[in-house]
Amino acid sequence: MSERHGDWMDEIFSSYAKSGGMDELPGKGKPLDVASGDALQSVMKEAHVLPSWLELQKKIRSQLEQLLRQMEELGSEPEDQAIEELNRSIRTYNSMVPNALLQKGTITKENMRAQWTKWE
Repeated sequence: MSERHGDWMDEIFSSYAKSGGMDELPGKGKPLDVASGDALQSVMKEAHVLPSWLELQKKIRSQLEQLLRQMEELGSEPEDQAIEELNRSIRTYNSMVPNALLQKGTITKENMRAQWTKWE
């Protein structure tokens, strides 16, 4: 079944190229500039697309910052549900990062400020 799917996709791509759909692409006919040696990373960088783990990192950083601001400005501790939601995101992030050295610890009310320095 996967062969038929591949044939079908090849046929669609070939038809699109034959009809001129690829004629006006920027950089057509020029080699890709692969500065890092990794074509995928180079193309993603050129298209201003971040890997999904970096997108999630930004989201976690923002959520953590929001919880800390809530603690400082309102003087109230974050709800357990908010911390657990953040920890679920952190566990997902840890499973996505390309290197174990990039993994982060989970958040508690007691270690929130210390963990923030690791996310800055």
